[in-house]
Amino acid sequence: MVLNRFMMKIKPLIYIILILFFGSCTKDRLIEIEPYVYPIEYWKKDSMVYTLFEGETILNQQSTIYGFSSPDTLALFYETQAFSLSFLEANKTGGNVSYNEGSFVFDMDSLFLLGSDTLSQRVVLKEDSLMVLETSIKSSNYLRRYRDYFHLLDLGVEESLVSFKNDIYEAIMYNNGEGKCMPCHNADGGQIHLVPSSLAYSVFTTGVSKSDGGVPYVNTLQAEESYLYRLIANQNVTYSMPPNSSLSPYEIETILKWIAQGAQDN
Repeated sequence: MVLNRFMMKIKPLIYIILILFFGSCTKDRLIEIEPYVYPIEYWKKDSMVYTLFEGETILNQQSTIYGFSSPDTLALFYETQAFSLSFLEANKTGGNVSYNEGSFVFDMDSLFLLGSDTLSQRVVLKEDSLMVLETSIKSSNYLRRYRDYFHLLDLGVEESLVSFKNDIYEAIMYNNGEGKCMPCHNADGGQIHLVPSSLAYSVFTTGVSKSDGGVPYVNTLQAEESYLYRLIANQNVTYSMPPNSSLSPYEIETILKWIAQGAQDN
């Protein structure tokens, strides 16, 4: 009888202990675990180094800088092992942006892009923000090696839009009549008039050079090939502009960026 009374007294305590015990276990099991987010990488081609070998001897080596206007972008979607590649394809009219997509595989030191055109490139380097891919073509005693340099795009950073009127026309070209394109290209001087700003915009976006087969002043697809950029950067031209007061590197980069962003009338 005494034992039964004792058990009756402690039974509620036992129930409380069991509830607390199982409750703690349930709480542990209900801890939310954040799902793993598979990354998506967007790689932008910055430059390419071409090297021609004969045996171990380097016969020729050339570097091509594409700049931020290059359309060559490689997107890698790790969750589905899919890729998307946009690139500039040359043709008789200059070039157009083409696309290739499919699946990708990293195997040993190689990256395989399995799409409409299967590509195999050696991964020379892949770090947090830099990837170097290499393609080699061997014929007879010669070896042609192409190394493409990519940087990782940070899509969270919003790029500022260059204003033609404020950042280029008023700040660089006109500047209340004292700009670097004045007075040679004001309303009274020069063969090309850049006053007012609406006329200047029309000249740049529709005009072509009088030499070199009529190169467009502005080429939004290949900004570095724009005749306006070549003139102010003194690249592959017989003379540079402006002739008496060169633009600063920042001013040149601003104009190039405006072209690459679509040469907007803003």
